[in-house]
This record gives sequence, C-alpha cells and structure tokens, in this order.
Amino acid sequence: MKAIDFRNQTFEDLRPLLDHIRATVHHAWLAHGPGTTRDVADKADLDILTFRPRSTELYQLGLLELTGKEGHQGVYRARTIAEWELHVAARHILGESQLQLV
Repeated sequence: MKAIDFRNQTFEDLRPLLDHIRATVHHAWLAHGPGTTRDVADKADLDILTFRPRSTELYQLGLLELTGKEGHQGVYRARTIAEWELHVAARHILGESQLQLV
C-alpha cells in the first residue's frame, strides 16, 4: 500500500462526517446569521477552525452569499434551499454551471 492510499482512505472515512459538519454549519448560518464567520461561529458555539472552512465550502456551493463588509471581514447570510435553487437555476441560464478555476 502506498502513502496516497492511506491519504485517500482517510479522506473517505472523513467524507460522511464532513457532510454532517457542513449541514451543521449551514443550520448555524440560518439560525444566527447574517454576520461574519467569527460572529456566527461564536453564537452557534462552534470552533472557528471548523466553522470557517465549512463556510467557505457553503459559499462555493452557493448556500452562503456575501452581503457586505465589516472592517476587513465579509458579512454573509445563508440562502434558504428555495433561494439556493433559484440561484443555481440563474447560474445555469447564464452559463455559469461549471466551477471556474483561476
């Protein structure tokens, strides 16, 4: 077995947990947002080192949107599932359905 096999196995073991954590973070945004990642993590009593990366993933998926700035931090709010479906449909119509890597 190669080192990459161990890495891949570890990722596969973490995947179900990450899905649960991502859902927990989305619920925290719905319950405690809008706000900065630090504000919402504090209100939800979640570790910022877990909260912020999952928030980034939610933003990339379109489940969070940037609504403004507070100092050097972004202020985000959660989209509801209905809002997210409209967001995805609009992106698809505009031809932005694929992720772009820069």
